[in-house]
Amino acid sequence: MKRTTKGTTVVGAITIVMALLLAAGCQQTQKVAATSEAEAVSAEEKGTEAAKTEEMEDVSMLYDFEPDPLRTVAQCAQCHIYVFEQLKKEGGKHQIECVQCHTEFHRYNPKTRPYETVIPKCATCHELFHGKGTTEVPLDDCAACHIDPHMPLVIPSAEIENACASCHKKEGDEVANNVSRHTTEVACVDCHADTHGFIPECSACHESHSPGVEMNSSNCMICHPVHMPTKIAYATDTSSVICAGCHDAAYGLLQKNHTAHTDLTCAECHKSHAKIPPCSECHGLPHSKMMMDTSKCGDCHGIAHDLAS
Repeated sequence: MKRTTKGTTVVGAITIVMALLLAAGCQQTQKVAATSEAEAVSAEEKGTEAAKTEEMEDVSMLYDFEPDPLRTVAQCAQCHIYVFEQLKKEGGKHQIECVQCHTEFHRYNPKTRPYETVIPKCATCHELFHGKGTTEVPLDDCAACHIDPHMPLVIPSAEIENACASCHKKEGDEVANNVSRHTTEVACVDCHADTHGFIPECSACHESHSPGVEMNSSNCMICHPVHMPTKIAYATDTSSVICAGCHDAAYGLLQKNHTAHTDLTCAECHKSHAKIPPCSECHGLPHSKMMMDTSKCGDCHGIAHDLAS
């Protein structure tokens, strides 16, 4: 019985040792496999980086040659197709030969982007500032309004926001100093929407107030300066029908009671808006001084629009 127990113990010990050796071997195998896998991944990454570097070198080599400078518009158009579409549509005075602005030839390289250093400067052709009624603006700020040099006439209103007065100071002062709904209820971009220089018809917001007269912007501005709409001014030959749009009662009386006043235009007597001239301005002093001192013309002659009453 003792021998059997001893033999069993020896066999068990041997089994345990073999199991430990087997486990150690598995761990070593796993370590070797993991190392091999890591080395493979590293080699793949190095290969990818090398490929990228080689690719960039190949790309750079594509542009490392010295091509002959472009001389004609047709040559430029081989790459810059969209530019010609812009110039044709909204180029303004920039519709000239490419080389008149782009005097320095460049070769394209995606790494160094040299074309950014050879863009022509506005000051090459343009003076410090320009445009009717504008104020002096540094040439460095040209692109604040003229965003695309190939479409210099297109100035998106949304881009310049409240910068209108930086150039249009005169108009800004007129609006600010002559308070009206144009001052309190609208901004520049509400009327001059979408693109710079857009001038809307007055009828886009306002209804006509003179029946029988086509009220377009030209007619409206005979009386109403657009940035000072309440400062009404007009020439002496302004049609009385236009005045009748607001002063219909007075105009109706004048047309109903035919006198010498009927043959005059409103503006011949009312030389400025709301001005009521004295009768003596035209008629002098037709009666004795005593009569003139004790009564008014209207006491006998009624009102100027209805002398027969």
